[in-house]
Amino acid sequence: MIDENFPFSLESVREFGAMATGIGEAVAHFGLAAANFTQLYCEPGVESMDAIDAEVGSKADVEGPLLSAHRLAKFYVISAGDALLSCCELIRKDHPMHIGSAALARTAAEHASKAMFLADPEIGWKARVLRAHELFKSSHQEYKSSNEEGATKLIEEWRKWHLRTRPLLTGVTRQPSAGNNRGLIERYFDQALAYEELSRPTHGNATWLTLAVIQEQKGTNYTWCATLRNFCFAMDVCIAASDRLCALWGLDREAVLTRLGEQYSLPVSTWKQLNEACDWVRVGVKHLSANVTVDFSEDPQPPR
Repeated sequence: MIDENFPFSLESVREFGAMATGIGEAVAHFGLAAANFTQLYCEPGVESMDAIDAEVGSKADVEGPLLSAHRLAKFYVISAGDALLSCCELIRKDHPMHIGSAALARTAAEHASKAMFLADPEIGWKARVLRAHELFKSSHQEYKSSNEEGATKLIEEWRKWHLRTRPLLTGVTRQPSAGNNRGLIERYFDQALAYEELSRPTHGNATWLTLAVIQEQKGTNYTWCATLRNFCFAMDVCIAASDRLCALWGLDREAVLTRLGEQYSLPVSTWKQLNEACDWVRVGVKHLSANVTVDFSEDPQPPR
């Protein structure tokens, strides 16, 4: 599949994309299967999460802060996979969806990075509930203009909880801010596309858009390569976040994959095989990126 002709044939690129999206879908479904594998969440080093919540929770504000933190990590893994699945759908279209794939890849990265932040198995339960508070606190800025009753009530409950529990949570190292999406992505994903690279199409950067559309109209593989780079990044962040959730809850990845096969009638693969398949996608995308076709000739100009 990856040979000397691969980067120069649009048909070969599309064939690779179709095969890659099958692997991306498996990654997204693995995250979903892990997130829904058990309702009995496990906090490392804690015998009873209920006992912790009885100590630091209250019906007056947040009744189950530790349980809520685990649920939030689960929600982030599911939503990152949602973005990846949507990206897979775009790649199956007749032409590359470079705008949509960039927006979805950035969304996947933002959700996955917050899952990484919250589901770190090494930080301890006190830091975890404080990180959950930090995420709800940072969400307030985006709700100031809408004043949605349910949202503002949830944010206010966490604010009251934090004020009430400060004496109970003394001695915990100050947690990193969750309000900087770019900072969180770069903290957890060293292999990340530059944040600006994902922002250019998302923000309608005039230079990027002009070059991308002209290349698409000239029939080069430039935009297909950009789309597949975005997809590969979304795949990478999703499998990392899913793996972290497994580590937090002590889940057997092989058991999760067996459940995945049962739920979606898919051939059962091993954790090693899934990672090898992801490596195959990465190698192909890297090969494409190194051999992308760009046509800088001025004539003839495309009609649009």
